[in-house]
Amino acid sequence: MIKSFRFLLQFAWINLGAILAFALIVIAGAWCTGVPQGNQNLFATYFSTFPLLSLIVLFIYSFGLTTSNLNLALSFGARRRDFFFAVQGILLLYTGVCWMLQVVMSSIPFLFHWTDQERWQVLLSLGGFSSWAYPLVCLAILCLGGLCGMLMVRSKLLGTLVLILALVAAIAATALLFITADMFASGAGWGALPLILVAAMAGIVGASEYFFWRTMHRHIVR
Repeated sequence: MIKSFRFLLQFAWINLGAILAFALIVIAGAWCTGVPQGNQNLFATYFSTFPLLSLIVLFIYSFGLTTSNLNLALSFGARRRDFFFAVQGILLLYTGVCWMLQVVMSSIPFLFHWTDQERWQVLLSLGGFSSWAYPLVCLAILCLGGLCGMLMVRSKLLGTLVLILALVAAIAATALLFITADMFASGAGWGALPLILVAAMAGIVGASEYFFWRTMHRHIVR
């Protein structure tokens, strides 16, 4: 398992480096263009929605884990069981780094007294280290991306259909989050929908992991 994890880690560092670099560019751009003083520009939009943009990137990364990375690892002699558990470690690594970035970026406007705090409602509503919501969403998105990748390997038609449905659901969820930003910021949103959200995300994670396990053990490198 260690060898499989190290194999995946060489790709994960590149992916995480890209996310961290983008975060630094957004933060520096926001600071240099007067966003803390109230200017509204492209950097302000990227800053306020960075955790949501990260979810899209995570989806793409996990898609690659169960397609090209899977074929490469098995071609180099990796055991399917070891690769499965190595993937779990990479998923947790991605989730932890994006959670850390979300906490840091949501703290910046408050710590440095940026004006117009209401502009960051979506960012602040996701909570800090005490909130389980964002890391759970990250993990669910990662599993969903991996699921789409595995389905694409088995059947391009089925994989494409699931991929389209996943993208539509992601867009709808993002729009809902923007619309209900005030509710989430006050805690009312999570108070009204916790069971549904937890059940949906847990269902995605559980079904995806089960599918990963079965499919990886039957996968044939082509």
